[in-house]
Amino acid sequence: MKPLRQATVEYVKKFDKDAWFKDPVRTLLKGESLVSGGKQNDTVDAWQIVNGKQIVATPQEVDQVIAHLKNYVPAQKEFIQQVRAIEDEILSTQNAAVLVGNQLIDFGKQDGITEIEEALQANLVERRLNDLLYADERAGKLEISRAPAFVGTVSNFTNFLDLCRKTLRNLELGVPAVIFSRSNTTQHMFRWVQLLNTLLEKHGLDSGMVTYVSCDVEAQRKIISAFPDSPLYFTGSRPIAEAIKEICPKLMASTGGPNTMVALNFTEPIKNAAKLSAFIENSGQCTALRHLVIPPTEKSEILKVFQDNSAVVPSALASLEKSGFANIIDASPFTVREGYEQLPGLKVAYKIGDKLPEDIEENWREVYVDVTQTEDFKSENFIGGLSDWVSKHQPISLAVNGTTHKEAFAVAKDLFERTGIVVYTVGSLEAPALTAQARPQDAEVFGEFPPRGELQKYTKFPVVVPTSTPGYNTEYSKAYLTELGGQKVPTGFEYVEKLRDQVEDVNVKGYMNLIISYLQDAVGPKESYGGRTALWGLQRSPLGKHNEIRVGPNTSYDTVALHLLPFYITNAAEQVTVTCDPANSAVLEKMLKLDGVRVYSEAEEVFQNRTNIMDSTWNTIYPSAVEEFPLVGHFVSLLVPLGHVKSTKKDDKEFVQYFKNSPKWLKLRSTE
Repeated sequence: MKPLRQATVEYVKKFDKDAWFKDPVRTLLKGESLVSGGKQNDTVDAWQIVNGKQIVATPQEVDQVIAHLKNYVPAQKEFIQQVRAIEDEILSTQNAAVLVGNQLIDFGKQDGITEIEEALQANLVERRLNDLLYADERAGKLEISRAPAFVGTVSNFTNFLDLCRKTLRNLELGVPAVIFSRSNTTQHMFRWVQLLNTLLEKHGLDSGMVTYVSCDVEAQRKIISAFPDSPLYFTGSRPIAEAIKEICPKLMASTGGPNTMVALNFTEPIKNAAKLSAFIENSGQCTALRHLVIPPTEKSEILKVFQDNSAVVPSALASLEKSGFANIIDASPFTVREGYEQLPGLKVAYKIGDKLPEDIEENWREVYVDVTQTEDFKSENFIGGLSDWVSKHQPISLAVNGTTHKEAFAVAKDLFERTGIVVYTVGSLEAPALTAQARPQDAEVFGEFPPRGELQKYTKFPVVVPTSTPGYNTEYSKAYLTELGGQKVPTGFEYVEKLRDQVEDVNVKGYMNLIISYLQDAVGPKESYGGRTALWGLQRSPLGKHNEIRVGPNTSYDTVALHLLPFYITNAAEQVTVTCDPANSAVLEKMLKLDGVRVYSEAEEVFQNRTNIMDSTWNTIYPSAVEEFPLVGHFVSLLVPLGHVKSTKKDDKEFVQYFKNSPKWLKLRSTE
């Protein structure tokens, strides 16, 4: 990556600061610029400094975009060869230097080099997943929707998440991509769309496949609302995701959370890991540390950890030149919010206490750390309290550091078993764990999930990296489901017949067979490869927590059976209850015929009162009418957690032995 770093530095140093004023952001439709008199606005970078111009689409131009997307039909179902040639070219050193340089200039990203390096590796995995998806479509098993895919761009990982995952992976399977402008840091995304357009023409792809819309939020909502069958891929805050979900039923959102580090031993190597995790990209990274749990420590000692004036640099370029990723940019704005103190002379805010923070905001692009001190790392009071806190706030990442890895195992395993996030990391003085560590290309499965009980307020499915992006808007074909529905359940699952035989819809029966086959392959921890040691896979709900399947007066048995099945055939069965409205006697009678299922008749008011006062409910599932049959992995991810737990050590056999036998891993039900 050294040539890329050198080329990026050279590009940034030679960059014409007037370039983005002379060549403004604008709507690009079928390769042409739409500039028929729209309002011209200033664009701003991450620090709210004006850095260029933007021509906002007029109402007529917005209507042109809608008309194009309504009428456009891709010439064929796949462009795999062409798009991969484009991707290879766009990520070549010369072009990648422009991508990274523009991101640095606009967003202030210090280490765009690693993003490109990891994109090159992760793209190989996701290409293969796309290949498998398309092979199943050709075999008649499923149908990939070619409705246009909307891309809500994210500044800090746009070159991997937006360009590669959300745009190129869709394009290669014939899905048109529509990229929206942003209210800030919008210049660098527009520039990769410009580059992409030139490469479309070079490699023989129709320019109608890619649209860039330069518009305000109101116009975005108008466009999105016109395409209820289209997915929108978004990475950002929960409030914005909630606002989008109101108009976009197929929103696939990745949302952040207060990443937490538990340091059983707060000595020098772990202190440095905490500082790097907190400072990373000047806290403009989704996995940045926000909450630190440590033993009782003098305030002066805590402050010394973050009082690092050497971390301050004049610009992101200065950090890039010295291969930095966790410097504080001197020009970055900073506000001290109520309840926090600022380190003297440094743009770092902190709060120290002996209780877990009740409310905690991300404070994007600012370094904020809440410090909780405790003497009782292994007590039920601490583990139970922190587990409930994690389940409520749902961070992306939880790191546990001990003097040795083995010392950290017990606390890390307790927290792993009693929560349901995606990334857990175990470290020590020898190899400290950061909150910002996940390499999906090495099977360190990554995702930014909202709290489980609120998940569908923000997203249709949890978004997992790596996955096939077009797969989120793919359904099994009715012909394939009908064929499977006429078959018996897979061998060894004859006990499911009592559940399945009462189903009326043959497609639901076929889908149930697919779920069984999927879980046969998917359950149990899988081992990773790479520089660390990870176990990954599907898991049960946090141990000690419970799921409720609520059957309304008009809920069909078919949809209840479908949602019950992943619990029914796994060790998650003990964590689910089916509660039926008394008016739905048909479903209640059928459920009572099943062995090993807790079923109750309960009026809605009684149900609401009971669940409102229960602390043990992890998720309440309201089975909706079966109108579509998504990829089974996505359906199951709505019901059970998934992700990985890792040791920072390579080939850590003690770690594997300790965590592999955890009852948290989802396993098939024993029929003995």
